[in-house]
Amino acid sequence: YSILDIDGAADVVNNLLDKLGTAVGWGVNRETPERIAIATYIEDIKNSDYDSLLKAALISQAKKTIKEYCNQKDVVGFAINELREGANPQKVDDDWIVLFMDQARLISDEVFQSIWGKILAEECNDNNSIPKKLLYTLAQMDREDAETFTTLCSLAVKVDDEYEPVIWCHRLDEYKKWGITFDKIISLIALGLIEADLGPIASGYVIESESNPIKVHYFDSEYEMEKETKTVRVGNVLFTKSGQALHRAISVEKKEGFFEEYCLSMWRKDCLLYTSDAADE
Repeated sequence: YSILDIDGAADVVNNLLDKLGTAVGWGVNRETPERIAIATYIEDIKNSDYDSLLKAALISQAKKTIKEYCNQKDVVGFAINELREGANPQKVDDDWIVLFMDQARLISDEVFQSIWGKILAEECNDNNSIPKKLLYTLAQMDREDAETFTTLCSLAVKVDDEYEPVIWCHRLDEYKKWGITFDKIISLIALGLIEADLGPIASGYVIESESNPIKVHYFDSEYEMEKETKTVRVGNVLFTKSGQALHRAISVEKKEGFFEEYCLSMWRKDCLLYTSDAADE
């Protein structure tokens, strides 16, 4: 992709670039930032009468500024690729944009740039969907946290429009094959992406639904609960608001056998217990 040549760009792209310009004074140029800096500012410093120490300091600061700008440019590029036709960047809160771009200037890892780009696009596509707290969280995440959370999202089922991971604390050792451990769950709790009920007698969480019957989806698989059932047990971990927002912004792949062994087996057991209790009454 390139955001430096924007002739004929879609209105939604121009709206985003205009928003970045008005909120934080950020803009793009046909020339790459590196070329501009080398051809002008840095060369001017080199040819100046400043002493060598001051020249070195000014050039170092210029290179830092250029690097941060390039990081922002890459993040915005990823965002542009994710914008939907109905996106409304102009309605994104200025304070949110200021915080976002301040954090984005420090993101040089391409994987994280992609995540940040999708976060920006999601806020433009669905205004007020990304809490500011998530921006602080992302800035604190390392690659291991990102990998763990991505895996957790691949173990999430969908009921209505809500996604939740299915993690059973009494089987937690079995999740190590996917890289999920107690310590990594605690790390995600500390980041504010999930909450968990992991006590020795933890009953776990349920998702309530008005649908009748409730249909649970896991990628291309679907399971229909008994018509009388109003809730779905989803284990001992839930996404927070920030976690839900981040889940929408990343891509995940299904885990073969997970839905059958860790979801269906438990829900069918619940169904048998419910049927048995109903019969006793």
